[in-house]
Amino acid sequence: MNRKFSGIAGAMLKRIAAAVQQTLSRITSHPATLTITSSPQKRRIVIGTGAAGLFVTAAAIGVAPLAPDASMLPTTRIVESLALPDLSGQVAEQEAKAPDFIREERVQRGDSVATLLNRLGVDDPELERFIRTSPDARSFYQLYPGRVVQASTDALGEVRWLRYIHTPGAESGDKVVSRMLQIERSAQGLSARDVQLDTERETRIAHGEIYSSLFGATDAANIPDSVATQIAEILSGDIDFHRDLRRGDHFNVVYETYTHQGNYVRAGKVIALEFVNKGTPYQAIWFDQQSGVSGGYYTFDGKSLRKAFLRAPMEFTRVTSGFSRRFHPILKTWREHKGVDYGAPTGTPIRSTADGTIDFIGKQNGYGNVVVVRHHGQYSTLYAHMSAFAPGLSKGASISQGQFIGRVGSTGWATGPHLHYEFRIAGKPVDPLTVALPQAPELNARGLALFKQQTDPLRHQMSLLAQLKDYSMPAGDTSLASQ
Repeated sequence: MNRKFSGIAGAMLKRIAAAVQQTLSRITSHPATLTITSSPQKRRIVIGTGAAGLFVTAAAIGVAPLAPDASMLPTTRIVESLALPDLSGQVAEQEAKAPDFIREERVQRGDSVATLLNRLGVDDPELERFIRTSPDARSFYQLYPGRVVQASTDALGEVRWLRYIHTPGAESGDKVVSRMLQIERSAQGLSARDVQLDTERETRIAHGEIYSSLFGATDAANIPDSVATQIAEILSGDIDFHRDLRRGDHFNVVYETYTHQGNYVRAGKVIALEFVNKGTPYQAIWFDQQSGVSGGYYTFDGKSLRKAFLRAPMEFTRVTSGFSRRFHPILKTWREHKGVDYGAPTGTPIRSTADGTIDFIGKQNGYGNVVVVRHHGQYSTLYAHMSAFAPGLSKGASISQGQFIGRVGSTGWATGPHLHYEFRIAGKPVDPLTVALPQAPELNARGLALFKQQTDPLRHQMSLLAQLKDYSMPAGDTSLASQ
């Protein structure tokens, strides 16, 4: 391309040069042109000026020469050896500072230690041997679905530390803690230890609406099942949650949660609750600030919701033999059955139906392992045929309503696992399914004043939540505050 333009430019310059020569010849061959000036000096100036104008025109028309073709330029190859610095020290330093790869997984059904470590990106035969052989790491083999496992590894999959929260949300005195197995690698090798993690208490609110069932509504609102169970227990005296619920019933609930580093650990107790069933609101609020009185749920105006006695000593059970005259299956005679038998699998937890003190604990004739609890006034209850007693129980010990006291069994005169339960007034057994149960004591004047002082802010919040229902408050839970 460059050669083509160079040829064209050369041809044009030749033509211009010929034209200049022709013009010069014309100037010198016509005397009239020379008579323009009388001086030879002036004549030379005119001729020079004309020639310069022509050359300027030629320069304007000409094409500027292009850069030479790079492929035609001469090249020289130079090869030189350079001494590189020793980078081994820098490589070792960078490897020492290499970032950890931290992964978190939840245990799934059917997981083994090998599959779980594989999902965590761990490739560490030494760790696997340590878990198999070390007694301190034994809890890692107790994998429960949903529990959290974390691992920190290097780029090759070698573990720097491994953490497994095997007991989340355990009660320790008046605190809620989580217990974690931590395996660490040091210069001395691998080691394992149990670590206790403190939790933070938060308060959350939630709103739900009934479309099919209570648990369906709480699932849709992301409310824990333990909170749904509490809602049913707190209002069980006013609402039959199996038969009374209607589509469109709704509720607002305030409840505790415990978290660790922002991760949910477990739910706590319900603090306040309002449930609208068939247009009628039912309310409950927790109060435990009165001296000498155990905490319980009250209506917003201070009336106790707790019955003095629970109807049944187990949460889920069935009556297999009522309070009546019957043919005894072992003695083979007709006798009065002075209690109610509840059929349940061996090991099912048994709870005290009211506050009281242990009057007897041990073996007693046909009752087998039996606990007798003395309550206020003339009331007492008996729990028989137990397979085991709750740890720490002894005669004279105080217990609260709903407290775990033992497990279902078949000790004594029993043909199968069940609980024999008696309700006594002045030492005489009565039918616990039909007797008019006494009410729990009400708050005294001082307690009522304290109740209003302590619960006024919460009752105000619940009133605002009820008003939000008119503005289509979305179902779900929201964190209120950390306390």
